[in-house]
Amino acid sequence: MADYIIFNCPKCGLVRYAREGQKTARCPGCNYQIRIDPEKIRVLVKVRDVRDAIEIVKAYKARLKS
Repeated sequence: MADYIIFNCPKCGLVRYAREGQKTARCPGCNYQIRIDPEKIRVLVKVRDVRDAIEIVKAYKARLKS
């Protein structure tokens, strides 16, 4: 089972997740191509299951809306 990291887009701040070890990801909010380097992005949470990653991202987004 793969690990997942949850982080903010460095350009727009949108919370998203990616598989640990993944090199890049596209932000769905601003379309920015994010270079996933743990030394350059702030990892908020690390989880083992993709379902947990999805739920945590949803919770962060809900918190930002309120």
